[in-house]
Amino acid sequence: MFAPLAPPIGFAPRPRVDAQGFPAVMGRLIYHLARVEAPTAPAIALDPVLLATYFLLDLDNNGNQSTVAFVTHTLSRLLQQLTRSTEQQAVLYEGQVRGRILWPATYKARHNDGFNPNRYVCRQVHQRFDTPENQLLKYLMTQINDCLRLVPESIRRGFFYQMGPNQPLRATAEPLGQIETSLNVLWRNVRLAEISTPDYVTEQHLLKAQTVRFEEYAHAARLYRRYRALVLQPSWEALQEVGTRVVCLPAQTGPWEDGWIALSASLLRSTPEGGT
Repeated sequence: MFAPLAPPIGFAPRPRVDAQGFPAVMGRLIYHLARVEAPTAPAIALDPVLLATYFLLDLDNNGNQSTVAFVTHTLSRLLQQLTRSTEQQAVLYEGQVRGRILWPATYKARHNDGFNPNRYVCRQVHQRFDTPENQLLKYLMTQINDCLRLVPESIRRGFFYQMGPNQPLRATAEPLGQIETSLNVLWRNVRLAEISTPDYVTEQHLLKAQTVRFEEYAHAARLYRRYRALVLQPSWEALQEVGTRVVCLPAQTGPWEDGWIALSASLLRSTPEGGT
């Protein structure tokens, strides 16, 4: 059985530079890869920390960093051109006019409770940003934040490798830091306060995201489906699929880090169909 993949509650490892970290981690990886008996899928718990980390590091079908690209590029563009719905409201004013005067309603209002010639009913246009597609964006931002909080320091300082279609295995520098830095900036957008966060995402959210005129919203719908498959409704098969594109190793060896390395070896030895 594997050691727990997440550090125990209250564990707060201090960042440290370990010159022997990389050789030691790779040594443990080679050890697990060379084992005659590979761990079977049922023996590997779908740990929330593991699932959250691999969701953050996953690639899209073109070999691009899916979550990283969404946060650092797509999301920033969408927040600058958020969709909105327009509502018209009749507002009663006294002694001032704002918007187009609705004369029939104005005459009626002037004769209510006695005659008052200073009353005006005006039509005002209000823009609402609390649309299903924008709710999906805010939901994803919240869940990505939660996933980042789950990742322990040993993984944050670890070694990340990715391999896209027809692309060799390549090292990636601090992808989690890129996500966190960009999110911290994007949360300052004042329009987000006008958008509610749904408790869960419905097909209406996804349909609206796929049909609005800004194509970037479709990226949000695709990313949510990856989140649902990996985090909300996880399976060994879905994790195996990501394991063909992503290798994530801790910065050092240790009791629970060894469990993570063993699982990484299992993913490397597996195929998406479940063979080894």
